[in-house]
Amino acid sequence: MEGVKKAFKTLQKNLKAYTWWELTIFAIGSVSLFTLLFVLFFPLGSGPSTFTTSGVVPPVSSPGFVDMLSDSLTLPVRQGDPITILNNGDSFLKSFLADIDGAHSSINIMVYIWSDGKMSNQVLEHLDEKLKQGVQVRIMIDAYGSKTNTPTKEFNTFKGLGGKISTFHSFTIAPWDFAKNQVRNHRRAIVIDGNIGYTGGMTVSDPWLGNAGSPKEYRDMMFRTTGPMVHDIQGIFSELWTSMTGELLVGDTFYPQTSSAQQKSALEYIPLASVPSPDSLVMQKFVLLSLLGAQQKIYITTPYFLPDASFRNALIAKAKAGVDVRILVPNAYNDTPSLRYASRYWYEDLLNAGVKIYEYQPTFIHSKSIIIDDDWSIIGSANMDNRSRKLNDEDIFGVSDTVFGAALENTFLEDLNQAKQINLTEWKKRSIWERIREVFDQKFVVQY
Repeated sequence: MEGVKKAFKTLQKNLKAYTWWELTIFAIGSVSLFTLLFVLFFPLGSGPSTFTTSGVVPPVSSPGFVDMLSDSLTLPVRQGDPITILNNGDSFLKSFLADIDGAHSSINIMVYIWSDGKMSNQVLEHLDEKLKQGVQVRIMIDAYGSKTNTPTKEFNTFKGLGGKISTFHSFTIAPWDFAKNQVRNHRRAIVIDGNIGYTGGMTVSDPWLGNAGSPKEYRDMMFRTTGPMVHDIQGIFSELWTSMTGELLVGDTFYPQTSSAQQKSALEYIPLASVPSPDSLVMQKFVLLSLLGAQQKIYITTPYFLPDASFRNALIAKAKAGVDVRILVPNAYNDTPSLRYASRYWYEDLLNAGVKIYEYQPTFIHSKSIIIDDDWSIIGSANMDNRSRKLNDEDIFGVSDTVFGAALENTFLEDLNQAKQINLTEWKKRSIWERIREVFDQKFVVQY
């Protein structure tokens, strides 16, 4: 008891050395730190840890699958034009700049990262020229994704010519903004004149230049389309643009009339623009139901592989049932090393079940795609991690089309030729240090 009294008196003495305002600032800082840690690592309303189904999910190749997915998640089923796969920055930038140059009325660009450099200079040079011609141009970036190396001078020139720029949320350290900072706009939505659209994984930053020919050039994909799907991409842009700016984008400038919806031969697709909500978890359910509908193969490419319990269970069950499950992820060329170790925490369970895991060797692979049974593909901005499932604004498209599925599968297999398969026997021989790192980094999975 005497020891407690002595410690209390010592504390009182030390506190008297500070003024009231110094103690107030210290208290605010302490509360802020506690709030930050709580928000980051003890998220509220994260939803169920696993999902179950009340019946059998139809095979993705069956006519009932798309209807089931649409009905379950209250998402529309549409018909659209063919989708072009653009591999790596050279292919994407050539197509993108040509479409910018051909624009007549509007250009809307939504990317997660926009960094100063050669790619930014090229894009802004073409956009500035269209502004001089009277074309409306809007850009939306994410505060966290674009928190460093933003081309401030070039953006000011762009705005001086009449261009509009909006940043999704402001990245601050204010305690009342911590929860908001958790939500990031990870969507990719680019629309030209309301009739040409792009989505995928790329951003406006120099690592996305080139053709993945060196470790400095990322391997990635974008997808270009026309027709009805462009209206969905436009809506994906407009939803958050309006939320941040108050400007409602309406009219034929942004949503011109299309005729592809009447074409019986057009591909079928389901669009999803996800918004974080512990009461919905629609992104999580979309992907999970797709995995459960696999009968023959599941081919996944993702830069960040952190499947939750339901995803892992689905992949393991499908592999044990004879489905060819292959997962392509980055090797050491990874922009987030701790995430890579966290991802590897689950390798052994998956490998034991028969899942094949490959690590891409030439450079960092940032591509995002899922191909199931040649019939069903998922493309867009989402990764297979907790952020994409629960914390980010994302956009994906489920595409029911064998022609597109075959093209995407060919791309996957070409990437697999440059990957190293993880051997279970060799994997079990990894060092103690690696195992410790996997366990440690996996504890931060809610932030990846």
